[in-house]
Amino acid sequence: MLAAVLNGPRDLKVADVPKPELPDGWVLVKTAAVGICGTDKAFYLGTYPLFKKPLVPGHEAAGEVVEGSSRLKGRLVVPEINFPCWRCETCREGLYTHCPSKKTLGIDFDGAFAEFFAAPVEALHTVEGLDPVLATEVEPLAALLNALRQVPLRPGDSVAVIGTGNLAVMLLQLLKHFGFEPVVVVRRGSMKIEFVERYAVEVVFADELREYVNKRTRGGMGFGTVFEVSGDPSALELAVGAARPRGVVHLKSTPGSPATFNSTVAVVKEVRIVGTRCGSFREFREAIDLLKRGVVKPEVTAVIDGLPSAPEAFEKSLEPEQVKVVVRL
Repeated sequence: MLAAVLNGPRDLKVADVPKPELPDGWVLVKTAAVGICGTDKAFYLGTYPLFKKPLVPGHEAAGEVVEGSSRLKGRLVVPEINFPCWRCETCREGLYTHCPSKKTLGIDFDGAFAEFFAAPVEALHTVEGLDPVLATEVEPLAALLNALRQVPLRPGDSVAVIGTGNLAVMLLQLLKHFGFEPVVVVRRGSMKIEFVERYAVEVVFADELREYVNKRTRGGMGFGTVFEVSGDPSALELAVGAARPRGVVHLKSTPGSPATFNSTVAVVKEVRIVGTRCGSFREFREAIDLLKRGVVKPEVTAVIDGLPSAPEAFEKSLEPEQVKVVVRL
């Protein structure tokens, strides 16, 4: 089968590789579409060192089951990205996404930038009725829902979202759906401002954020909750500075690079910094429902056809005006 194989920074080549083996309880999925996320781009650029080399990337995927399950054969599915053991103490505590012996699709286990990928049956969710391109956004939407479930927003919270990419666009829609009025913080000159200003009550430039906090937030104390979804490691400093005392900073970016921030400010403010990685079973179900009902409408700004175009798609995803690039097979 054909697969896009990443050997190192910007060294992505489409090659013929063996089909995945299927352990008991696993299925073979024929890829229909796969999205390029921030982690994929960090691997591609080399800012996030590869866990497996070479690696077939891709975990925002949708495809048709072709082998391994008579119940699912022929159905359109999306995979969770964590394939745990289900036997260890961590799994039995309900933290299966943190299983120490898990395989993670497109991270340390070959992913969906291939004609076929393998996954265990219990990791799959059916998504009939969704366009496969749209279905690729179930995984990142589930990750955002996981953040909101870990530390729910408080009624009346003031909320800021730092970023203009795919996560920011979907998060702003989620926040509005749940009754909040988010402010979005953007880099001056960003080419994606138009996508986030549709859903935010106000757009604030990052270099004016301190002044905005002092003059426009309650008591000049900052936001109750700040989401950092920009993919920029330096944005953590911005997020901590914008949070009010005993506020919450949600970190969702995985750029792979170290971040520095003034920890004294975080301690003095008693800010809680919460990292969230990916969704579990229940967030996947909720994400599918929200996409089917049109509550969240992802901004897929480029669809590129054909697996041989994967290198072109990765380069396309780095263009500053792109929100989400999806490869359709």
